[in-house]
Amino acid sequence: MTPEGRQPNMIWLFFSPSGRITRLPFFLSWLFWLLIGGFVVAQMFANENHNTALALWTLALIVCCLVSTLSIAMLAIKRLHDIGYPGPLALCLFIPVLSPIVFIALCLWPGVNGPNEFGLRGDEPGA
Repeated sequence: MTPEGRQPNMIWLFFSPSGRITRLPFFLSWLFWLLIGGFVVAQMFANENHNTALALWTLALIVCCLVSTLSIAMLAIKRLHDIGYPGPLALCLFIPVLSPIVFIALCLWPGVNGPNEFGLRGDEPGA
C-alpha cells in the first residue's frame, strides 16, 4: 500500500507529474477531456445566435483548453514514467506531426513491471 497522505486521487491523476499511470487511466483521461471539450463546442454551436451565451461558452472553451492542456501534459509525464522514460519527452505530444504517433505509442506501450525510478507500481503517486 502507499503511505498515508500519498493516496491516488483525481487531483493527483490530472494535475501532478509525480508517480506512474498505466494505459487505461491514461486513455480514459484523454477521453474525459475530449468529451468535455466536445460538450463545450456543442453548446457554442447551440447558442450561436445568442451573443451573451456564445461569449460565455467561448470563455468556457478557452478555460477548458488551458486546463486540459496542462492536465494532458501531466498525464503524459506519468505515463512516460510508467514506461521508464523521463517526463520531458511529453513535449513530443505538442509537436503536430509527432502528436498522433506519440499518443498511440503511450496508449499501447506496456509499462515496466515492478518498481522503477519513478515509483513502485503504476497508478499511484511517486515518492
